[in-house]
Amino acid sequence: MAEAIVGLVILKLGSALVTEFSKSLLLFSKEEASLLLALRSDMEEIKSEMEMIQAFIRHADMTMAGDERTAVWVAQVREIAYYIEDIIDDFTYSVGEQKSFGFWKSVAKPLQVSMNFKGIAMQLQNIKIRIKGTSERRIRYDIKGLEEGSSSKDVIERSIDISPFHKEDDDIVGLKSKKEQLINWLKDDRAKHMEISVCGMGGVGKTTLVAKVYKSEQIVQHFQWRAWVTVSKSYNKNDILRSIIKELFHEKKEMIPQGIDGMNTKELAENLHGCLVDQRYLIVLDDVWDVSLWSEIKDVFNTSKRRIMFTTRNSEIATSLASSSDRVFNLKPLQDDEARKLFCNIAFRGDRGGICPTELECPAKEIINKCDGLPLAIVTLGGLLRTKHSAMEWNDTLKSLNWMLTNSPQLEKMSNILMLSFHDLPHYLKNCFLYCSAFPEDYRIKRKRIIRLWVAEGFIEERDGMTMEEIAEQYLNQLILKNMLFDDERNVWGRLKLCKMHDIVREVAISISKKQKFCMTLEEQPTTGVRRISVAEVNDTIQEELGKMSRLRSLLVFATNFFNIKTSLGFKLLRVLDLQDALIDSIPDEVGDLFNLRFLGLSNTKVKVLPKRLKRLQNLQTLDLAYSNVEKIPNGVTKLPNLRHVFLPKHVWVSKELQTLQGISSSNEVVRQVGDLTQLRSFAIVDVRESEGTKLCASIKKMKFLHHLQIQATDTPLILETLDPPPPLLQRLYLGGRLQGTLPRWFKSLTNLKMLYLKSSGLNEDPLLSLKSLPNLVEITLDNAYDGEELCFQADGFPSLKELWLVELSHLNQITIEEGAMQSLKEFNLVSCKELKTLPQDIERLTTLQELNLWEMAEELLERMRGGQAVDRQKISHIPIVKHVARIDGRWKTEMFS
Repeated sequence: MAEAIVGLVILKLGSALVTEFSKSLLLFSKEEASLLLALRSDMEEIKSEMEMIQAFIRHADMTMAGDERTAVWVAQVREIAYYIEDIIDDFTYSVGEQKSFGFWKSVAKPLQVSMNFKGIAMQLQNIKIRIKGTSERRIRYDIKGLEEGSSSKDVIERSIDISPFHKEDDDIVGLKSKKEQLINWLKDDRAKHMEISVCGMGGVGKTTLVAKVYKSEQIVQHFQWRAWVTVSKSYNKNDILRSIIKELFHEKKEMIPQGIDGMNTKELAENLHGCLVDQRYLIVLDDVWDVSLWSEIKDVFNTSKRRIMFTTRNSEIATSLASSSDRVFNLKPLQDDEARKLFCNIAFRGDRGGICPTELECPAKEIINKCDGLPLAIVTLGGLLRTKHSAMEWNDTLKSLNWMLTNSPQLEKMSNILMLSFHDLPHYLKNCFLYCSAFPEDYRIKRKRIIRLWVAEGFIEERDGMTMEEIAEQYLNQLILKNMLFDDERNVWGRLKLCKMHDIVREVAISISKKQKFCMTLEEQPTTGVRRISVAEVNDTIQEELGKMSRLRSLLVFATNFFNIKTSLGFKLLRVLDLQDALIDSIPDEVGDLFNLRFLGLSNTKVKVLPKRLKRLQNLQTLDLAYSNVEKIPNGVTKLPNLRHVFLPKHVWVSKELQTLQGISSSNEVVRQVGDLTQLRSFAIVDVRESEGTKLCASIKKMKFLHHLQIQATDTPLILETLDPPPPLLQRLYLGGRLQGTLPRWFKSLTNLKMLYLKSSGLNEDPLLSLKSLPNLVEITLDNAYDGEELCFQADGFPSLKELWLVELSHLNQITIEEGAMQSLKEFNLVSCKELKTLPQDIERLTTLQELNLWEMAEELLERMRGGQAVDRQKISHIPIVKHVARIDGRWKTEMFS
């Protein structure tokens, strides 16, 4: 973790050197400029030293458990890194104060700034002395990083340990069907060779599953040679080959070839080839962390009957190693019933017969939920609770789970597995991962929100040609691929919407964060110097505790009963203040003094008036006022140089170089000004009048980077014919309001469009004619948008469409599906189309359809599907889910036809 903190400090040093110095020298007097140049020299020297330290400790975190000297040294490095971060932010704050006052109008201010710079210079000199002392202690006490002190021989193991999972009954942990599928793959002799990857997060049961396959009677009888080698992160090619040879002969109960320990690569390869040529063999490489492993040894196994199985925690590695995409086995957490069955079998084994006592039902359910289907967590906690019999003991276990993960020997294996996954993350992902632990348990984290918070915190490294938000989204996807977070919801074209952190993983992340002073929740006594605070519950001492945290960087409030923020808060270095959903009706003027602030979240609060001093927030990037009561943006806020994302309630306007502007209410002035927002990626405007349509189109045409466009009209027509050409990168389009009978001609040019929502459009011409050839269109919703009687999905049209909604098309009485249309459709939804009395003609042609959902549809249509001999029953037999939902006697009731 120290590596990640040092990396963040290096990133901030680089930013200060490039940005603050280059932009600030001209603002200062000759004496002040000289001081600035001296500071820059010191910072450059410190940056070089920290880069050397970071290279040394890249693996030192992983050795701390066994080396107290290393742990102490790393802790000292961490404190130095935090001290440097404070100095950098103090410097940035001082420069910012200078900028906010412009050129000096008095003598007092320059003297104050000079004193500040001299103070910072003294602190930098002190830091240089501390760094020198730390480096000397590393040499004096012979502290080694992992790369200096370990050999690949130490991390290759022979044993296959499938404990603590239940060994007698495969299906106890839901592995029976998975085991059979893998066995069938391995025994398929039609394939000349095959590489299979089994992937999933640590503790999900990858090794257990593969071990059951490996030891099964079917596999033992089918393969003449078998070998299992567990490979850790540090490995040597020859050691791997040597271990495979030893395992092959051990499984055959034959003598290991003499002199094997002294063989070189060529000799090892010849030995292996002599054993395996023309033989059926299975090699398992367990816990692979690097895709290059297989490429290094692949040529040795260049035979036609090979079967290689890999286990890995990384989905990208799994895909790269497998012989084809359909030979990647993603092992998911257990379903609820499987998780409960496994837990009860462990916790209530013996004379309790695997049955949970009534008095323990509630704590047992909560503990099982905490495990999120993770078998290792379920088995470990089940074993821990086996000797506890009272509800009080079980509830105490729940309360102390976080402490236990760090201190309990029974949980050491689970904690170590998750720690290993954490330490494997590159340093730039570690901060992002730990930040997610600030969200409450089971919290569904919005992609856009976490991305903007990471950017605000300074976790994102710049890359040419990409926005910081785009880089942050790549970070998020990497954490999901590495199974450190899991995707809780994706949109119809597969982009992440919501993610979550497994409860047990979160507990481990919290324990790391607390130890490293990275982040804490305010329900417990905060550690001095903690950098981030998450408030999930309000207590009587919250204001007092917050007032002590002068070095705080993030304050995230999730407590809806958080009703006041103290006006005397002294954390001037705060980067994130997120009060979303809090019951506050005002924020203090002092918020305008938080010059370091990048993210201000007041969404869904009762705040009406923003402090005028917000115009001083020169570093503000995101201002989220969505669903608040704010009535006006203070003068000057619109000119903040770094503001990129603004979410507004209706009737509030802001103008500047934004990437996001949502919720703005239309007017002639707004329509004119919005044309200056050429950097917008997302734009939503409501209450558009007929007279504003042409001017609005002219403004939108200037938004060359626009991805998401939402236009909502008043009761007047929506005039959009002149939006030609439309923004070239447009992916999501929502139009609410009457069009002129047909879709504008420019619709046919929306080649990047993925989602289209048309509401109350008043179309009398079939809109499908203009949409059928759009290559990337994945989702269509026609909501009271078409007044015609027929819709025809023409041959080979809509090649990418996966989700279709036809809502309240009051005159629609016939739908035709031609051969080859909608060949990717997964979900078809018909809502309150009361004149449609029959199913879409030739619906059988939709061979990929998984769901046909009907809401409040005509009884005549339903009767044609009811019963096995119904007229249209056969037409829907290929669809897994067919249902109708209707409101009957004030309650929604569902009728299934599948």
